[in-house]
Amino acid sequence: MPARMTSESATFDRLDRQILHGLQLAPRVPFARLGAVLGVSEQTAARRYQRMRTLGIARVFGAVDHARLPGAATWMVRLTCRPGTAMPTAEALARRPDTSWVMVGAGGAELTTSIAAVAGQQGLLHHLPRAANVLSVSAHQILHRFAGRGEADWIAGDDRLDDDQRRELITPLEEVTINIDMSQEDEPLINALAHDGRASFAALADATGWTQRRAASRLNALTAAGLLRFDVDTSATALGFHAVAHLWFTVAPADLASVGARLADHQQLAWAAAVTGSANIVAVALSTDAAALYDYLTTEVAAIPEVRNCETVPVLTRVKQAVSLVDNGILRGPLA
Repeated sequence: MPARMTSESATFDRLDRQILHGLQLAPRVPFARLGAVLGVSEQTAARRYQRMRTLGIARVFGAVDHARLPGAATWMVRLTCRPGTAMPTAEALARRPDTSWVMVGAGGAELTTSIAAVAGQQGLLHHLPRAANVLSVSAHQILHRFAGRGEADWIAGDDRLDDDQRRELITPLEEVTINIDMSQEDEPLINALAHDGRASFAALADATGWTQRRAASRLNALTAAGLLRFDVDTSATALGFHAVAHLWFTVAPADLASVGARLADHQQLAWAAAVTGSANIVAVALSTDAAALYDYLTTEVAAIPEVRNCETVPVLTRVKQAVSLVDNGILRGPLA
Protein backbone atom coordinates (compact mmCIF):
# COMPACT_ATOMS: atom_id res chain seq x y z
CA MET A 1 0.00 0.00 0.00
CA PRO A 2 1.45 3.40 -0.94
CA ALA A 3 2.84 5.63 1.76
CA ARG A 4 0.76 8.58 2.86
CA MET A 5 1.82 11.82 1.24
CA THR A 6 3.06 14.86 3.06
CA SER A 7 3.26 18.34 1.59
CA GLU A 8 7.03 18.01 1.47
CA SER A 9 7.19 14.54 -0.11
CA ALA A 10 4.56 15.38 -2.70
CA THR A 11 6.44 18.35 -4.15
CA PHE A 12 6.73 18.15 -7.91
CA ASP A 13 9.13 19.87 -10.20
CA ARG A 14 9.49 20.19 -13.96
CA LEU A 15 11.37 16.91 -14.32
CA ASP A 16 8.70 14.91 -12.46
CA ARG A 17 6.00 16.23 -14.77
CA GLN A 18 8.07 15.57 -17.86
CA ILE A 19 8.72 12.00 -16.73
CA LEU A 20 4.96 11.48 -16.33
CA HIS A 21 4.31 12.94 -19.76
CA GLY A 22 6.99 10.72 -21.28
CA LEU A 23 5.41 7.66 -19.66
CA GLN A 24 2.00 8.67 -20.99
CA LEU A 25 3.45 8.69 -24.48
CA ALA A 26 5.49 5.48 -24.06
CA PRO A 27 4.56 3.65 -20.83
CA ARG A 28 7.18 0.89 -21.17
CA VAL A 29 10.00 3.01 -22.58
CA PRO A 30 13.36 2.05 -21.01
CA PHE A 31 14.46 4.56 -18.39
CA ALA A 32 17.78 4.91 -20.22
CA ARG A 33 15.94 6.15 -23.31
CA LEU A 34 13.57 8.35 -21.32
CA GLY A 35 16.47 9.84 -19.38
CA ALA A 36 18.38 10.58 -22.59
CA VAL A 37 15.37 12.40 -24.06
CA LEU A 38 14.99 14.47 -20.88
CA GLY A 39 18.72 15.11 -20.41
CA VAL A 40 19.11 13.14 -17.16
CA SER A 41 20.62 9.81 -16.20
CA GLU A 42 18.78 6.48 -16.34
CA GLN A 43 19.07 6.23 -12.56
CA THR A 44 17.48 9.65 -12.03
CA ALA A 45 14.52 8.88 -14.28
CA ALA A 46 13.95 5.51 -12.61
CA ARG A 47 14.30 6.91 -9.09
CA ARG A 48 11.83 9.76 -9.75
CA TYR A 49 9.21 7.39 -11.16
CA GLN A 50 9.60 4.85 -8.35
CA ARG A 51 9.15 7.67 -5.81
CA MET A 52 5.88 8.75 -7.42
CA ARG A 53 4.72 5.13 -7.61
CA THR A 54 5.54 4.51 -3.93
CA LEU A 55 3.65 7.65 -2.87
CA GLY A 56 0.57 6.51 -4.82
CA ILE A 57 0.79 9.39 -7.29
CA ALA A 58 1.30 7.49 -10.53
CA ARG A 59 1.64 3.94 -11.79
CA VAL A 60 2.02 2.42 -15.24
CA PHE A 61 -0.40 -0.43 -15.93
CA GLY A 62 -1.34 -2.82 -18.69
CA ALA A 63 -4.96 -3.75 -19.41
CA VAL A 64 -7.14 -5.48 -21.96
CA ASP A 65 -8.61 -3.14 -24.56
CA HIS A 66 -12.19 -4.40 -24.46
CA ALA A 67 -13.11 -2.38 -27.55
CA ARG A 68 -10.98 -4.80 -29.59
CA LEU A 69 -12.59 -7.99 -28.26
CA PRO A 70 -15.31 -9.67 -30.37
CA GLY A 71 -18.78 -8.96 -29.02
CA ALA A 72 -17.48 -6.69 -26.26
CA ALA A 73 -18.50 -3.11 -25.54
CA THR A 74 -17.74 -0.45 -22.96
CA TRP A 75 -20.53 1.48 -21.29
CA MET A 76 -20.55 4.69 -19.31
CA VAL A 77 -23.20 4.22 -16.62
CA ARG A 78 -24.81 6.88 -14.40
CA LEU A 79 -26.53 5.68 -11.23
CA THR A 80 -28.71 7.60 -8.83
CA CYS A 81 -28.61 6.03 -5.37
CA ARG A 82 -30.72 6.20 -2.25
CA PRO A 83 -29.45 8.72 0.32
CA GLY A 84 -26.44 7.43 2.19
CA THR A 85 -25.76 4.49 -0.12
CA ALA A 86 -23.64 6.07 -2.86
CA MET A 87 -20.24 5.47 -1.28
CA PRO A 88 -20.84 1.82 -0.26
CA THR A 89 -22.21 1.16 -3.74
CA ALA A 90 -19.18 2.82 -5.34
CA GLU A 91 -16.79 0.78 -3.22
CA ALA A 92 -18.58 -2.45 -4.16
CA LEU A 93 -18.45 -1.55 -7.85
CA ALA A 94 -14.77 -0.61 -7.62
CA ARG A 95 -13.86 -4.10 -6.45
CA ARG A 96 -15.27 -5.69 -9.59
CA PRO A 97 -12.81 -6.50 -12.40
CA ASP A 98 -15.27 -5.34 -15.08
CA THR A 99 -15.47 -1.74 -13.81
CA SER A 100 -13.19 1.27 -14.05
CA TRP A 101 -13.39 5.01 -13.34
CA VAL A 102 -15.81 4.70 -10.44
CA MET A 103 -16.66 8.20 -9.20
CA VAL A 104 -19.14 9.80 -6.82
CA GLY A 105 -20.58 13.16 -7.85
CA ALA A 106 -23.63 15.41 -7.97
CA GLY A 107 -23.97 16.05 -4.26
CA GLY A 108 -23.03 12.51 -3.32
CA ALA A 109 -26.14 10.90 -4.82
CA GLU A 110 -24.88 10.03 -8.31
CA LEU A 111 -22.29 7.47 -9.36
CA THR A 112 -20.53 7.24 -12.69
CA THR A 113 -18.62 4.16 -13.77
CA SER A 114 -17.29 2.50 -16.89
CA ILE A 115 -18.35 -1.11 -17.40
CA ALA A 116 -16.94 -3.69 -19.83
CA ALA A 117 -19.71 -5.97 -21.11
CA VAL A 118 -19.82 -8.93 -23.47
CA ALA A 119 -22.80 -9.48 -25.76
CA GLY A 120 -25.03 -12.38 -24.72
CA GLN A 121 -23.81 -12.44 -21.12
CA GLN A 122 -25.93 -11.20 -18.20
CA GLY A 123 -23.30 -9.13 -16.50
CA LEU A 124 -23.37 -6.05 -14.30
CA LEU A 125 -25.55 -4.05 -16.69
CA HIS A 126 -28.29 -6.65 -16.28
CA HIS A 127 -28.17 -6.70 -12.47
CA LEU A 128 -27.75 -3.00 -11.63
CA PRO A 129 -31.39 -1.94 -12.20
CA ARG A 130 -32.48 -4.59 -9.68
CA ALA A 131 -30.24 -3.34 -6.87
CA ALA A 132 -32.31 -2.13 -3.92
CA ASN A 133 -30.19 0.98 -3.32
CA VAL A 134 -30.23 2.09 -7.00
CA LEU A 135 -33.03 4.48 -7.89
CA SER A 136 -32.20 4.96 -11.57
CA VAL A 137 -29.74 3.73 -14.19
CA SER A 138 -28.69 5.47 -17.40
CA ALA A 139 -26.34 3.47 -19.65
CA HIS A 140 -24.46 4.99 -22.57
CA GLN A 141 -22.38 2.81 -24.89
CA ILE A 142 -19.03 4.29 -25.83
CA LEU A 143 -18.99 4.41 -29.63
CA HIS A 144 -15.75 6.21 -30.36
CA ARG A 145 -12.90 7.62 -28.32
CA PHE A 146 -11.55 10.95 -29.53
CA ALA A 147 -7.77 11.10 -29.24
CA GLY A 148 -6.09 14.49 -29.50
CA ARG A 149 -3.11 16.43 -28.23
CA GLY A 150 -5.02 17.34 -25.09
CA GLU A 151 -5.30 13.69 -24.07
CA ALA A 152 -1.53 13.25 -24.16
CA ASP A 153 -0.67 16.67 -22.72
CA TRP A 154 -3.05 17.33 -19.86
CA ILE A 155 -0.94 15.98 -17.05
CA ALA A 156 2.21 17.86 -17.97
CA GLY A 157 0.75 21.36 -18.22
CA ASP A 158 3.40 23.87 -19.23
CA ASP A 159 6.11 21.23 -18.70
CA ARG A 160 4.97 18.94 -21.49
CA LEU A 161 7.47 17.48 -23.91
CA ASP A 162 8.10 19.21 -27.22
CA ASP A 163 7.51 17.68 -30.64
CA ASP A 164 11.11 16.50 -31.05
CA GLN A 165 11.02 14.72 -27.70
CA ARG A 166 7.72 13.13 -28.63
CA ARG A 167 9.15 11.72 -31.84
CA GLU A 168 12.09 10.22 -29.94
CA LEU A 169 9.78 8.39 -27.54
CA ILE A 170 6.92 7.22 -29.73
CA THR A 171 7.63 4.15 -31.87
CA PRO A 172 4.85 3.20 -34.32
CA LEU A 173 3.66 -0.39 -33.88
CA GLU A 174 3.98 -2.83 -36.74
CA GLU A 175 0.71 -4.06 -38.20
CA VAL A 176 -0.27 -7.65 -37.36
CA THR A 177 -1.15 -9.74 -40.40
CA ILE A 178 -2.66 -12.70 -38.52
CA ASN A 179 -5.61 -12.94 -36.15
CA ILE A 180 -4.69 -13.16 -32.49
CA ASP A 181 -7.16 -14.09 -29.77
CA MET A 182 -6.85 -13.82 -26.01
CA SER A 183 -7.34 -16.92 -23.87
CA GLN A 184 -7.47 -17.90 -20.20
CA GLU A 185 -3.76 -18.66 -20.42
CA ASP A 186 -3.16 -14.92 -20.74
CA GLU A 187 -4.82 -14.08 -17.40
CA PRO A 188 -1.63 -14.34 -15.27
CA LEU A 189 0.15 -12.08 -17.75
CA ILE A 190 -2.68 -9.50 -17.71
CA ASN A 191 -2.88 -9.58 -13.90
CA ALA A 192 0.86 -9.05 -13.54
CA LEU A 193 0.80 -6.09 -15.93
CA ALA A 194 -2.17 -4.54 -14.10
CA HIS A 195 -0.03 -4.45 -10.96
CA ASP A 196 3.07 -3.22 -12.78
CA GLY A 197 2.87 -2.21 -16.42
CA ARG A 198 6.65 -1.83 -16.50
CA ALA A 199 7.34 -5.32 -15.13
CA SER A 200 10.44 -6.90 -16.66
CA PHE A 201 10.21 -10.00 -18.81
CA ALA A 202 11.89 -11.91 -15.99
CA ALA A 203 9.14 -10.79 -13.57
CA LEU A 204 6.45 -11.68 -16.10
CA ALA A 205 8.02 -15.09 -16.58
CA ASP A 206 7.86 -15.68 -12.82
CA ALA A 207 4.21 -14.57 -12.71
CA THR A 208 3.12 -16.77 -15.62
CA GLY A 209 5.41 -19.77 -15.33
CA TRP A 210 6.56 -19.13 -18.90
CA THR A 211 10.03 -18.56 -20.24
CA GLN A 212 11.14 -14.95 -20.65
CA ARG A 213 11.11 -15.39 -24.41
CA ARG A 214 7.51 -16.60 -24.38
CA ALA A 215 6.39 -13.80 -22.04
CA ALA A 216 8.04 -11.18 -24.25
CA SER A 217 6.65 -12.68 -27.44
CA ARG A 218 3.10 -12.88 -26.10
CA LEU A 219 3.19 -9.35 -24.68
CA ASN A 220 4.46 -7.94 -27.97
CA ALA A 221 1.89 -9.86 -30.02
CA LEU A 222 -1.07 -8.78 -27.88
CA THR A 223 0.13 -5.18 -27.91
CA ALA A 224 0.65 -5.09 -31.65
CA ALA A 225 -2.81 -6.60 -32.19
CA GLY A 226 -4.33 -3.82 -30.07
CA LEU A 227 -5.71 -6.27 -27.50
CA LEU A 228 -3.36 -5.08 -24.76
CA ARG A 229 -2.80 -1.41 -23.97
CA PHE A 230 -0.57 0.45 -21.54
CA ASP A 231 -1.30 3.71 -19.77
CA VAL A 232 -0.65 5.63 -16.56
CA ASP A 233 -3.02 5.95 -13.60
CA THR A 234 -2.35 9.25 -11.83
CA SER A 235 -3.65 11.04 -8.76
CA ALA A 236 -5.38 14.17 -10.05
CA THR A 237 -5.48 15.66 -6.56
CA ALA A 238 -1.76 15.17 -5.99
CA LEU A 239 -1.07 16.89 -9.30
CA GLY A 240 -3.08 19.94 -8.30
CA PHE A 241 -6.42 19.26 -10.04
CA HIS A 242 -9.06 19.88 -7.37
CA ALA A 243 -12.05 20.49 -9.65
CA VAL A 244 -12.85 17.39 -11.72
CA ALA A 245 -16.10 17.13 -13.64
CA HIS A 246 -17.92 15.02 -16.19
CA LEU A 247 -19.16 17.11 -19.11
CA TRP A 248 -22.11 15.75 -21.09
CA PHE A 249 -22.36 17.54 -24.45
CA THR A 250 -25.28 17.52 -26.86
CA VAL A 251 -24.47 18.24 -30.51
CA ALA A 252 -26.16 17.50 -33.83
CA PRO A 253 -25.13 14.17 -35.41
CA ALA A 254 -23.61 16.04 -38.34
CA ASP A 255 -21.27 17.87 -35.94
CA LEU A 256 -20.36 14.91 -33.75
CA ALA A 257 -16.99 14.07 -35.35
CA SER A 258 -15.76 17.64 -35.72
CA VAL A 259 -16.80 18.76 -32.23
CA GLY A 260 -15.34 15.62 -30.65
CA ALA A 261 -12.01 16.14 -32.42
CA ARG A 262 -11.94 19.77 -31.34
CA LEU A 263 -12.70 18.91 -27.71
CA ALA A 264 -10.01 16.23 -27.69
CA ASP A 265 -7.43 18.92 -28.42
CA HIS A 266 -8.39 20.85 -25.29
CA GLN A 267 -5.65 20.52 -22.69
CA GLN A 268 -8.26 20.66 -19.89
CA LEU A 269 -9.87 17.40 -21.01
CA ALA A 270 -8.30 14.12 -19.95
CA TRP A 271 -10.67 12.03 -22.05
CA ALA A 272 -13.54 12.49 -24.53
CA ALA A 273 -15.77 10.00 -26.35
CA ALA A 274 -18.90 9.74 -28.46
CA VAL A 275 -21.68 7.87 -26.66
CA THR A 276 -25.26 6.81 -27.18
CA GLY A 277 -28.08 8.86 -25.69
CA SER A 278 -29.38 12.40 -25.96
CA ALA A 279 -26.05 13.75 -24.70
CA ASN A 280 -23.79 12.25 -27.34
CA ILE A 281 -20.32 13.30 -26.16
CA VAL A 282 -18.94 12.78 -22.66
CA ALA A 283 -15.64 14.18 -21.42
CA VAL A 284 -13.67 14.48 -18.18
CA ALA A 285 -12.42 17.97 -17.34
CA LEU A 286 -9.55 18.58 -14.94
CA SER A 287 -9.13 22.04 -13.42
CA THR A 288 -7.15 23.47 -10.55
CA ASP A 289 -10.28 24.93 -8.95
CA ALA A 290 -13.90 25.91 -9.63
CA ALA A 291 -12.85 29.27 -11.06
CA ALA A 292 -10.61 27.56 -13.63
CA LEU A 293 -13.43 25.19 -14.60
CA TYR A 294 -15.79 28.14 -15.03
CA ASP A 295 -13.20 29.92 -17.18
CA TYR A 296 -12.84 26.84 -19.39
CA LEU A 297 -16.60 26.46 -19.85
CA THR A 298 -17.16 30.13 -20.64
CA THR A 299 -14.25 30.47 -23.05
CA GLU A 300 -13.11 27.34 -24.90
CA VAL A 301 -16.37 25.41 -24.66
CA ALA A 302 -18.43 28.52 -25.33
CA ALA A 303 -16.36 29.11 -28.48
CA ILE A 304 -17.81 25.96 -30.09
CA PRO A 305 -21.17 27.08 -31.52
CA GLU A 306 -22.21 23.52 -32.43
CA VAL A 307 -22.51 22.62 -28.75
CA ARG A 308 -26.24 22.81 -28.02
CA ASN A 309 -26.03 21.90 -24.34
CA CYS A 310 -23.39 21.03 -21.74
CA GLU A 311 -24.32 19.36 -18.46
CA THR A 312 -21.58 19.71 -15.86
CA VAL A 313 -21.44 17.07 -13.10
CA PRO A 314 -18.69 17.71 -10.51
CA VAL A 315 -16.79 14.69 -9.20
CA LEU A 316 -16.67 14.64 -5.41
CA THR A 317 -14.71 11.42 -4.88
CA ARG A 318 -12.70 9.08 -7.08
CA VAL A 319 -13.00 5.51 -5.86
CA LYS A 320 -11.30 3.74 -8.77
CA GLN A 321 -9.38 4.80 -11.84
CA ALA A 322 -8.56 2.63 -14.83
CA VAL A 323 -7.23 -0.20 -12.63
CA SER A 324 -6.17 1.43 -9.37
CA LEU A 325 -8.32 1.73 -6.27
CA VAL A 326 -8.16 5.23 -4.80
CA ASP A 327 -8.04 6.12 -1.10
CA ASN A 328 -8.33 9.82 -0.23
CA GLY A 329 -6.88 10.76 -3.60
CA ILE A 330 -3.96 8.30 -3.39
CA LEU A 331 -3.58 5.29 -5.69
CA ARG A 332 -3.65 2.03 -3.73
CA GLY A 333 -2.96 -0.17 -6.71
CA PRO A 334 -5.22 -2.67 -8.53
CA LEU A 335 -7.37 -5.39 -7.03
CA ALA A 336 -5.41 -8.09 -5.20
